[in-house]
Amino acid sequence: MVTLFDILPSLKGVTVARSFDSTKWRLPIRCSGCDILVNDMSLREESLRRKVAFFLDESGEPVSQALCPEAVWFPAFVTRISSAQLTAERAVLHVDASLPLTTAIDDVAFPGNELAGAHLVDITVVDTSGHRRTLNAELPAHVSVTGTIVLALRRVSTHLPTVESAPRRSPLTVDGQR
Repeated sequence: MVTLFDILPSLKGVTVARSFDSTKWRLPIRCSGCDILVNDMSLREESLRRKVAFFLDESGEPVSQALCPEAVWFPAFVTRISSAQLTAERAVLHVDASLPLTTAIDDVAFPGNELAGAHLVDITVVDTSGHRRTLNAELPAHVSVTGTIVLALRRVSTHLPTVESAPRRSPLTVDGQR
């Protein structure tokens, strides 16, 4: 079997670099080989050093999840994959932390994983609370359990109807007429 590398041997040294949409990530993030850097900090190394989930603020500084009040919101979240079910068109990734309820996932990145061979799939992220969030994004060919995952978060507006905002209806009379 002849591969593309046999026909064009110069492709063996080519790596695939990821670009990040600044409207989704809202922090200084970039690719360096198979690692992802925010400012000059390696997210893979920081995740291995901390061993627990952490947020990244707008300037790219890590903020411990345990020290954050629930009302505070950050643009990115770094955690670990605790289990993964992968099929050709779908991935269900369980992570070892709880995501804020008022957030959705805009994008995802996998530090330490090569993008060569990545393909678009529906990725469902399940947090420790059992909440599921799904997005369509690139999934590397090899995703490892205990690997680092970085999630670009966006705030989701919540509107719960109140008694004052609910439409008023006139009560029914005895004969069923209003």
